[in-house]
Amino acid sequence: MNFKKVLVQSLLWRGLYFFTLLLVNVFLSRYLKAEGAGWVYYLSNIFSFSLIIISVCIEAGITYFASGKIIEPGKLVWFTLVWNFVVCLMVLLAVSIYIFFEPEAAAIPHNLYYYLGIFYLSGLFLTNCGTSLFYAENNFFLPNLLLTLWNVLLIIFIPKTQTAADLNAATATLTVYFLVFLLQGVSIIIAYVLKKKTFAFISLPTGAEAKKIFKYCSVVMLGNIVLFLVYRIDYLFVNISPVCTAADLGNYIQVSKLGQMLLIIPQIIGSVIFPRTASGLDRKELNTSLMIIARLFAQLYLIILLVVVFAGHWLFTWLFGETFNEMQLPFIILIPGIFCLSVVNLLSAYFAGKGKVGVNVKGAMLGLFVVVILDYFFVPVYGIIAAAAISTLGYAVHLAYPLYIFYKDYDIRLVDFFRWQRADYSWLKSLLANKKE
Repeated sequence: MNFKKVLVQSLLWRGLYFFTLLLVNVFLSRYLKAEGAGWVYYLSNIFSFSLIIISVCIEAGITYFASGKIIEPGKLVWFTLVWNFVVCLMVLLAVSIYIFFEPEAAAIPHNLYYYLGIFYLSGLFLTNCGTSLFYAENNFFLPNLLLTLWNVLLIIFIPKTQTAADLNAATATLTVYFLVFLLQGVSIIIAYVLKKKTFAFISLPTGAEAKKIFKYCSVVMLGNIVLFLVYRIDYLFVNISPVCTAADLGNYIQVSKLGQMLLIIPQIIGSVIFPRTASGLDRKELNTSLMIIARLFAQLYLIILLVVVFAGHWLFTWLFGETFNEMQLPFIILIPGIFCLSVVNLLSAYFAGKGKVGVNVKGAMLGLFVVVILDYFFVPVYGIIAAAAISTLGYAVHLAYPLYIFYKDYDIRLVDFFRWQRADYSWLKSLLANKKE
């Protein structure tokens, strides 16, 4: 299957999944309101950061070694299950430590933290590894169909005609929300095992193969830690800022989540580029396509910017409720930064597929340095507006390094990433033609 056909399949099925994820976000935010939604997404943010460390980013190694046919996929399945046991033990330990040192800080009953942590981290780990196995085989249909079906069930469950008085009143909804992550992960792993019949034998990677996995994943983990902090450390500064309320935090995280939703298409494309580059296929076509896609993104984000400028306030309060009335200006400021991250996602997938994850790490570290220093000085004074502006600047710095390496190594002109060309629409037309075939 050629690059364009794989890309169309990925856009179609992953796009469907992310559309239902957006609906989950909308209905959950309306039910919990800005303060409650801010707490849930802040907790999810802490869980996600913990998972990067606990999982050692095994899913990246699975994609790399399965796509390049370096390690037999059946071994990677069983390795995933073994490491998931480690993830669960680490979650129990981490929650116990948190409760011991912060006995009065819990916004919900202590025992619920154990359930939410296991549901979210174990489920997300299994989902990441399971989808990586499917994506390495260019199968985007089955895993995303399962993810979509679980999201639809969750959407049905979330109350639509009332709002929660507080988090304690919403514990049933919160429990189901986090439980769905586990159900998604388990169902994807089961689907892969049944499809590949890996249940017929148990086989783990050899010592040499395990060493290769951890060596590759440790570098990816470092990059993902830095990248995660570039994307989300601003939440921490907003949370502790004396000029920001809980509602401000909820508004800002919602702005950030919408920005991350705009990164869905780049991430979908990246999930095609990574295994494609790792396998050595379509190298010349990939280089050209990267620049075309970047130029098309620039035009897309200009349209989104105009929509938000003229209708953003109405649109956000209509979608999420009246408590999300401070989103428009931060979102306008953040859009140029989201464009930079879109191009970063393409280049990161490209370099990761070539085994050059160090390029991604160095670019992320430069961006993180800018974000942390400026957030420290300006967010306590100017709040979420400063946080949005600093994030955009940090994302631009983050883009500059991998873009320079791509320019230096592959003999292209930097202007070709940004100068619109009529031929780009022919490329897009041929992509849509692949969809119809």
